[in-house]
Formats: sequence, C-alpha cells, structure tokens
Amino acid sequence: MSTPKVRRTLTLDPELIDALGADDTALSSTVNAILRREVARRERLNALSALLDRLELERGPVDQEQVAAYRQLLR
Repeated sequence: MSTPKVRRTLTLDPELIDALGADDTALSSTVNAILRREVARRERLNALSALLDRLELERGPVDQEQVAAYRQLLR
C-alpha cells in the first residue's frame, strides 16, 4: 500500500515539463522522487552541520589554513 498523496499546484518552467514529459502521473512520480532526494540531501547537510558544530565545541575552532590545504588537495 502506498503512502497517501497530498495534491499541490506547482508552477514549472516549460522546458522542465518538456524534458520530464507530459504524462501527469509520470511527472508527479518524477517530481516526488526528486523532492525525496532533495529532502535526504538537506537531512545529510543538517547532520553534517550539527557534527561540525559539536566538533568545534569539543576541539575549538577550525584552522582555516588546514581547510585551505585540504581543499587544495581535493581539487
């Protein structure tokens, strides 16, 4: 059994509709999947932010020179 859905009206750019297709059922499923991924991304970002805040409280502020050095390594 699937989760009950809530009906909302969205205003989307025409090129997005063209790219995703005109089938309303498929469009709803696609938008729902995209929004689920975005919610998961935001939850991960919030968890990471909370971890960094906790680490800063435990260990002090981040050394910005080290941040710059690691960013350079990741490029």
